[in-house]
Amino acid sequence: MIQSLRITTGYPSRLPGIGGRTHAFEDRINVLFGPNGAGKTTLLRTLAVCTGCGEGGWSDHGAPQDPGYKVRLRWNGDPVFYQDCYSQSEQSFLGGSYLEEHEVLRSTGEKRIGLINELIDYLEERFLTHVVKKSGERPTLLLDEVDNHIGFAGQAVLWKEIFPRLSKKYQLIISTHSIFPVLLRTESSFRSDNIIELSPYYRLQCLQALGEAIEHYNKVQGLE
Repeated sequence: MIQSLRITTGYPSRLPGIGGRTHAFEDRINVLFGPNGAGKTTLLRTLAVCTGCGEGGWSDHGAPQDPGYKVRLRWNGDPVFYQDCYSQSEQSFLGGSYLEEHEVLRSTGEKRIGLINELIDYLEERFLTHVVKKSGERPTLLLDEVDNHIGFAGQAVLWKEIFPRLSKKYQLIISTHSIFPVLLRTESSFRSDNIIELSPYYRLQCLQALGEAIEHYNKVQGLE
């Protein structure tokens, strides 16, 4: 598991969402939330390089490397998986068309639970092939903009049902522009989602824009 990261020199330290901050990570869902240029990809890329998976895939296929600037990383050595889902959207962690076309979006009850289980099995067979080798091992998944190519309805399923399930086995560190992890944030004794905001006003801007869009829709549809 990755506990924390602090970048102390180089160009990343000048980015507004990174400079002077220690980013602490919880054991389940961690979300790097902010606009373009805030430092989301830089943070994930740094974590990947420093844990030996900078080229993608699992860290046990490579050795930790020097990112070219000074960092303070707390990591217990558990396996790490990294994918840049933005530049590799065709081979992304979860294909947009698969989720959008999957009947999970139109199902309820036990059928929905079964289909979510099917999706989890699909992900583990396609990407998460690492076998836990020791008791207590908690692999980390670094997913950069995993939802960038997925429609609104698909994003809701991803954040509400798939990521919470994956977080039972994996630590997740995910970058996103999506408002869904903010809207669906869970705070309980079982799971506390860690939303790391890299821009102080981005959450408010997104919520205001969403509220205005819903208000406009209701007005046009005569629902007010």
